[in-house]
Amino acid sequence: LLTSYEDWPKEIITEQKLNESYYLIRGKDRGRPAWHYILVPISKHADLRALPSGSDIDVTNFGSIIKYRNNRNEIKHVSGWGTYPPKIMENWIQTHYSLAALDESINLAYTNDDIRLCIMQRAIPQQKIGVSLLYFAPKQFHYVKLTADLPSSLARRAGLKNYDRIIFLNGLNIENDTHNKFYSRFDTTRHLPIQMLVCSPATYTYYKTNKKQFHINLPTIQHLTPVFATSTSESHTEIPAVSVDNDSFYAVRWENSDIVSTVSQSAVFKSPEFTHVNDICYIETKGQYRKGQIIAKGLFLWINIIQKEFHSFSGSRSDYSKVDPLLMNLYAPFVTRLIIPTNIYCDFKQFSNLHELVLCIENSKQFSQIQPDIIPNLTHLSFMLGSKFTLPMELIWNVFSNGFPSLRQVNLSHIDVSLCRSWPTSPSLQFVSILSCKPMDIPVILASCPCLQHLQVHISLNDNDDIIISSLLLNHPLRRLTLWSDYTELTSDVIDSILTYTPNIECFYLQTIYSMSLIDLAHGLANRLNYLSQFDCYITEMLARNCRINNLTDLHQIHPCFYRIQVIEENDDFRILATK
Repeated sequence: LLTSYEDWPKEIITEQKLNESYYLIRGKDRGRPAWHYILVPISKHADLRALPSGSDIDVTNFGSIIKYRNNRNEIKHVSGWGTYPPKIMENWIQTHYSLAALDESINLAYTNDDIRLCIMQRAIPQQKIGVSLLYFAPKQFHYVKLTADLPSSLARRAGLKNYDRIIFLNGLNIENDTHNKFYSRFDTTRHLPIQMLVCSPATYTYYKTNKKQFHINLPTIQHLTPVFATSTSESHTEIPAVSVDNDSFYAVRWENSDIVSTVSQSAVFKSPEFTHVNDICYIETKGQYRKGQIIAKGLFLWINIIQKEFHSFSGSRSDYSKVDPLLMNLYAPFVTRLIIPTNIYCDFKQFSNLHELVLCIENSKQFSQIQPDIIPNLTHLSFMLGSKFTLPMELIWNVFSNGFPSLRQVNLSHIDVSLCRSWPTSPSLQFVSILSCKPMDIPVILASCPCLQHLQVHISLNDNDDIIISSLLLNHPLRRLTLWSDYTELTSDVIDSILTYTPNIECFYLQTIYSMSLIDLAHGLANRLNYLSQFDCYITEMLARNCRINNLTDLHQIHPCFYRIQVIEENDDFRILATK
C-alpha cells in the first residue's frame, strides 16, 4: 500500500516504446490476490487476450513489469497485493503510459513527406467519423486509430490512416494540447467541418529528430478532396444511389469576407438533405476548397430571388404563382431530390423522376400529396419536424405496408401505432429512424420490415405496457440498432425484450439513464448478442458512489466491445459512462 508520500512514484524508470501498451494483470499469486502493470508489445496483444480467465501465466512472458522510483529514491515494481491497485498508482500509470502508437504494419523508415490535409463533413453533429482519438503520453503526441469495422467511414474516405499523428485541427496547431483539451476542441465543434492535418509516423519521427517544424503552408502537404456524409450512419457514410441536382443553388457568404456568391449544390461538400441555412461548409470554387456559410438554400432558390425582387419593387405580396410555369415544366422532369424548407406549396405531380423527398416545414397540403400514385418511385423519405410532431396514420401505413415499393430509407418524427398492431410487410425498407415512439411499437416495426438492416429509435414516452414476445419474430436479420432516450429510463427488461427479436445485431448504440449496476446489463448484452462487434454508449448511471463499481476493468473483461467504456463525468449522485 502507498501509505505515505515517500512511497508515491516520482520518476519513470521503465520507458514505454511506441509498439507497447500498458496492461493491468489481476489474479492470484501463491493464493493471494495480486496485480501487476506490464508493458506488452503489440505482437503479443492477441495472445494475452486469448488466455482463458483463471489461466496460470508468467507475466514476464508477455512483457516487462513497469518500474518507478519513489520519493525514498527506491526503485519499485508497479505491482502489489489485493484485487485492485491504489487509485494513486492507477492515476499515475494513466498519466505516464498509453496504448501502442504503432503496430507491425508501420514502417518508420523515412523516404519522403507523407503529410495530408483531410476534410470531413458530418451529416449531423453527433455522427462519428470512424476514429479513436488517442494520446501517447511518453512522447506527448496525438494520433488516430481507425475503427476496424467501419470500412466506409468518413475518416477512411477522407484519407486518414491508422496511427497518423495529428498536427493541426481546424487550422490550430494542437501539438502542445493535453488530451482533454484536444478532445474538448474536437467535441465542441461538431457542427463544423473537420479539417485535420496529419502525417505518417515515419514523417513525424523524421521531423522531430531533425527539429523541423510543421506548419500549415508546407509545400509537401497533400490537399485531399473533402468528403461528406450522405447518411447518418457511421459505417456507410456514402450512399452511391444519392444523386446531386446541379440546377439547385446556394447563396454563400465566404469566411473572413463580406462577399456573397451563388454556388451549385454539387460544389458544396455536405449532403443536401442535411444542409441548413447558417451551416458552415467547404465549397469547391476554381479548383480550391474554401469555407463558407450557407445564407440561403433550396431547390427553389431562384423562386425566392424572384419573390424578394417582386416584393422590393412592387410592395405587393408575392407567391408561387409568379413563377413562370414554362420554366417549371422545363426543369421538373430532371429533379430527383426535393427539399421543401418553406411553406410554399409545391405540386409533386410535376416531378416524375422524384426519388428523395425531405420536408422541413409542417404543411398538411404537402402531406396529402405523399401518395404512391403521386410519387411512385420514392426511395428516401425524411421529415425534419422534431420529435413532438405526430405523422398522419395514413402516411405511416403507406410507409410500413409497402405502399412505396421502392422505399429504402425513412427518417420519421413521432409515430403512434397503438391503433394498428400489424401491417403488410415492406421488404424494401433497409434503414428506419424514428424520433419518438414507445418500446412496444418496435416489434410491430420489425415485423413489417423483414429486410431492415439499421434501426434508430428514440424512446421519449413512458410506456407501462409489456412488450409482447412473438415466436414468429425472434430471429430478425437486423444488424445495427441505435436505441436512445433523454429522460425515460430504458430498464434491463425493456432492453432485453427488444434484443430478443434481434439476436443478429453486430453494432449497438445505447443512450439512457440507468438506475442499476451496468455489470448485469453488460452480461445480458454479451449473452444475448452473439455477433456483437461494436458497442457504443452514453449512459447516465443513477447510483450513489458507494453503490457503483469503482474499477471498470471487470466491465471491460466481459466482452471486447466494452473495452472503450470510460467515465467522462462523475459526482456523488450519478456518473456518465461513454465510449471513446
